[in-house]
Amino acid sequence: MLVQFQEDGMRGKSATTIKTYVYCLEQFDKWLVGSGTNIEEFSRSDVQQYIDYLAAKKKSASTINKIWNAIKKYCKFAGKEECMEEISIVKAPDYKKEAPEALSRNERNRLIREIDRTSNKRDFAILMVLLNTGVRVSELVSIDRSDIEMSERKGKLTVVGKGNKERSIPLNGEVRRAIDKYLHQRTDQHPALFLSNRGKRISVRTVQNLIHKYGYHVHQLRHTFITDLQRSGADLTLIQSLSGHSSLGMLSRYSMPTQEDKQKAVEILYKHE
Repeated sequence: MLVQFQEDGMRGKSATTIKTYVYCLEQFDKWLVGSGTNIEEFSRSDVQQYIDYLAAKKKSASTINKIWNAIKKYCKFAGKEECMEEISIVKAPDYKKEAPEALSRNERNRLIREIDRTSNKRDFAILMVLLNTGVRVSELVSIDRSDIEMSERKGKLTVVGKGNKERSIPLNGEVRRAIDKYLHQRTDQHPALFLSNRGKRISVRTVQNLIHKYGYHVHQLRHTFITDLQRSGADLTLIQSLSGHSSLGMLSRYSMPTQEDKQKAVEILYKHE
């Protein structure tokens, strides 16, 4: 049933969403088997008890809600809507009221310096693309050389994001230089823009590990790009176009004050009296 759900019930969803939902349902199925049933014969009580089990295991509200969304999607597909009725769910925090964790100017500049000093032109190009285009890591690893257009004065990157929506992002001089330096040392004909050390298209995990090695999460680079655009006064519709966000409402959280902003405000209070 899970195979059929993956093929038919998730049609039109991104590969990442499909992978997440299937994994959540596989874990649910394991729990069900341990409880004496399975993914095809469970009841509403099984769903509620599984949600309660996750809460007892100290799973975060966001994790529980992600699992719940997968179960709901499956219930609708399998004709088990009654299993969704009046399920008590841990309320997830309102992320629209929280500022995403972006790098400060000093952190950003230090990260650029540290990776540049390694003389690894691929890693430096990856960093500059992430910081200056705000692409998701899943989008970055899918970029082909043919998606890049560059000249001495301008350049652009074409990516396909969530929902198979295509967007075009201008490339500034720093990014163009980093990409050009990296490609100049390539002697292969592989279509992928970024290759692993084994000569294959680079993986999401490799990029995540690269950034994590310096103490940051790859998502922070996307947050930094959007936050810096917001603070520079860029129009929300322009930021939406560049970032590929489907909702303007989601962008509003980037203008929320961070803990660092609050700390600075408190530190300078009354200092000029």
